[in-house]
Amino acid sequence: MKDIEEFEDIRPYHDSEVKEKINSLLGEEQFCQIIQHVMPEVPFAMFERKMRSIETIYDFQTQVIVPLLDKLLSQSTKGLSYSGIENLEKGKSYLFVSTHRDIVLDSALMDYALLKEGFSTAEIAIGDNLMKIPWIVDLVKLNKTFIVKRSLSKDQKLDGSTQLSRYINHTIKNKGEHIWIAHKSGRSKDGNDKTNPNLIKMFNLAGDSAQAIENLKELNICPVSISYEYNPCDALTLPELMTIAKGEKYEKQPMEDLIHMGEGLQGKKGKVEVSFGRPLNLLLEGKQQPKTNPELFQLIAKTIDREIHDTYKLMPTNYIAFDLFNDSNEHAEKYSIEEKENFLAYVNKKIDGIEGDEKFKRDTFLKMYAYPVMNKG
Repeated sequence: MKDIEEFEDIRPYHDSEVKEKINSLLGEEQFCQIIQHVMPEVPFAMFERKMRSIETIYDFQTQVIVPLLDKLLSQSTKGLSYSGIENLEKGKSYLFVSTHRDIVLDSALMDYALLKEGFSTAEIAIGDNLMKIPWIVDLVKLNKTFIVKRSLSKDQKLDGSTQLSRYINHTIKNKGEHIWIAHKSGRSKDGNDKTNPNLIKMFNLAGDSAQAIENLKELNICPVSISYEYNPCDALTLPELMTIAKGEKYEKQPMEDLIHMGEGLQGKKGKVEVSFGRPLNLLLEGKQQPKTNPELFQLIAKTIDREIHDTYKLMPTNYIAFDLFNDSNEHAEKYSIEEKENFLAYVNKKIDGIEGDEKFKRDTFLKMYAYPVMNKG
């Protein structure tokens, strides 16, 4: 099979591999400890029996991942809502191009919404920079994740991008599976959601047509926005944002991504919404097509951005942050005095103890929450 041979080093696991990989996971002490920490009320022997009864990827997602998400949502959110599902057609495969705030949850919550509405789940793109621990590789590949090679040399990058493009085109057109991918490399830690035109260029690399627009239309691109009332990693990303704002290079600490993954899962998020936008093919109807590919990729990136910004569910925290940052009351009708006081206390608590000028810290923090309001405006 092409899926096995050409994409062996990046593809998710198949049903035939499930039993072997689950046995490997259950033999990993760290994995077992984490499960017991996350689900202390479930005897581990019961969890192990459930795991050993799993035979397919679908079983793993519906019998293991969904119950974990149900518990996580009840403990760390004030509820998940979703909108725009009517924009999707059952039986059609979509390339979901999504905002990215949380390493694990963004794609998981979108899949959760799809399952609830009777759609199949998407294959999930994840950077190899997060795949440092072998059992984590097994865990995410059991959950329909494929690998994006980010740690390539300059000479290897084109080959890596071409392989990724071939895999995305193959998965959408031949396998009939959805794909979830972030709209740019890494998270939008500053809250400013902007699609990278180079991502659109990558999608086109393995297209069948000489016309880039035809290749992109065949992928059924659909913008997705995922909004959190509170970002559990906001304070964790503040030192990086402040360093970059000063024009300096930020060096990640060892295990930093894993710390963010854990905090993103367990930290309080408030209300959460997944918003499915209108598919790109519909958004492009009636628009004049640029004459060059670079102009086309720019147009599509901006079109995706506009749909993401329009569908993004703004929370009271976003409006409060905008007004605080701009020293205004422009959106005062969108929140109560109590909500504003609670958010102010939250901000002060989060930035306390982080080194740096107080106003610079506060402004950098507020912009994380204010940018979605600016972009929608």
